Amino acid sequence: MKKIFLFSLSLLFIITVQAQKTKVNEAEKLMERISKRYKEFKSIKADFVYTIENKQEKNQVKQVGQILIKGNKFSLDIANQLIICDNKTIWTYSREVNEVQVNDYSPKEGAIRMDDIFTMYGKGFLYKTLETKKEGNKEIVYMELTPKDKKKKFFKLKVTVDKTNQTVLSTQVFEKNGSIHTYSVTNQVPNLKFEDKKFVFDPKKYPGVEIIDLR
Repeated sequence: MKKIFLFSLSLLFIITVQAQKTKVNEAEKLMERISKRYKEFKSIKADFVYTIENKQEKNQVKQVGQILIKGNKFSLDIANQLIICDNKTIWTYSREVNEVQVNDYSPKEGAIRMDDIFTMYGKGFLYKTLETKKEGNKEIVYMELTPKDKKKKFFKLKVTVDKTNQTVLSTQVFEKNGSIHTYSVTNQVPNLKFEDKKFVFDPKKYPGVEIIDLR
């Protein structure tokens, strides 16, 4: 009886481990497909709600924004700021003081690149499916992603995707300093035609703007 019990327990363990591996593999394959789909877009426009909270300090800030992405270029409009980048130079314009700061663009190591916000999920993570729900005709999947590179500023992501349409609906970024950044996409339109000049700051559009060149 003891041998039969141990055999049954071992078999149950093997089945459980295999089931967990299958779920992990399915989550990884889904994120790979979604990232690949976004990479095939020539451009994307997305409206979103951005929330940053720090549970230790018990504060939360919510902002509405819009991002345009074309290749490695992006334009981010949020909270009275317009941040434009052509992958070489980044302009940060403040509407409140009519001032723009100009810097060389060099993304910080371990940070999330804005031009990669929809495509980064298919590589460099350990994947786990937390929950799957049916919402109308859509299948919504909630996942947790842990970066393999421990030098990242964040230690995990929680990503919600529409499996049916293969789109990212929201991303929560959990940083090591206790901050949680949430990007909830309210609308997204791919393959719009953006001219390259859209990603270069034009001072003529902002009469009297003060230019602070920090390059």
